[in-house]
Order: sequence, then C-alpha cells, then structure tokens
Amino acid sequence: MTIGSMGGIPDGDDEALASGAPIDRRDMAIAIVQSIARLFVGFAFILWMMSLAPQTADDSVFYPVLLAVGGITVYVLFFRRQLKRVYKSRYPTLRAVEALILTATMFLAIFAMAYVEVSLSQPGSFTEDLDNFSAYYYALTVLATVGFGDIAPNSVSARAVTMVQMSLDIAFIAVLIRIMGGAAKKAIRERAREAAEHPTDKA
Repeated sequence: MTIGSMGGIPDGDDEALASGAPIDRRDMAIAIVQSIARLFVGFAFILWMMSLAPQTADDSVFYPVLLAVGGITVYVLFFRRQLKRVYKSRYPTLRAVEALILTATMFLAIFAMAYVEVSLSQPGSFTEDLDNFSAYYYALTVLATVGFGDIAPNSVSARAVTMVQMSLDIAFIAVLIRIMGGAAKKAIRERAREAAEHPTDKA
C-alpha cells in the first residue's frame, strides 16, 4: 500500500500521466538524492532546535513558555514553507513525502521538548527521568499508539501534555497527508495545464 493509495499523495505514475510525458529517470534520481540531503539537513536543524531546551531544572517558567511559543511559531512557518515548496517543485509527490517526514519529525520534537521540561521541573513525572532522546522516543510511541509501557506519565502535568499530544495525533496524520497531498495534486494539475497550453515546451 502506497501513501497515494491511502487517499493523500499521488504516486509518481500520476505525475507522469498528468504531464503527458515519461519522467526522466536521471532527473528523478538527482531529485531523490537532493531530497535525502535536505532530509538530513532538516534532521540536523531539528536536533539543534531540541538542544536549545534546558537540560537542568529551572524554577523560572519564562524560558519553557518562550521555547514552546517559539517552537510552535517555527513549526507553523516551516509547515507553510514546505507547502509552497511542494507546489513549486518539479516533482510534487517526492517533495510532499519529504515535507511529511520533516513536519512529522518537528511535530514530535516539540512534544519531546515539552516532556523534557516536565521531567526536569517535576522529578518523578515519568517512570524515568527523560532526556532529549528518551523524550522523543516517548513522543513517537504516543503517536504510534504502541504503548510499550517502559515510559509512562505519573504526574498530572505529564499526563496532561500526553493527552494533548494524543488528541492532536488523532487528526495529525490524516490532516497532514490531506494537506500535503492536496498541494501535490494541485501542482500536478498545474503541470498538466501548462503542458496542454505549451505542448512543444519540454522544460
């Protein structure tokens, strides 16, 4: 089952059919390599962003709140930028998949930072003290609804943040795929329209 078959993002064959010409395999290979490179850069940025979170307990709530607001703001701006890039990309499907991975990674990173802050400010909030890695792992298990039970929330604050993530997770994947898939489909329709208007233009 492909992502496209889940009702969100079209596959590569859709792009070829829409454009009326076969996809250049060499260009596609270059685009894939570039996409992988951008993913690594994106992951590095997200790791750097997570490193900004305090790693020691702090009585002041100003910095955690500022960090949360900043993280959400960065996420919204990042999401909008990814949508624009999907629409403008020569291979919208590939760019949409890339955008899905990066936005999902950042979504989990924001909650991971929140879990670290709760763990630091209220020791014992989880069954173990959380660092960036274990907090991200916990956020991912919540998203995946795996429920290993090795890390669990104990305090009201930890459970509250976990409940917020679970509530957002319900709609997160479906909405994200629909939005990114819609952008990719719109871009493919635009390519098809341009190809119909300029049939001799192979660029």
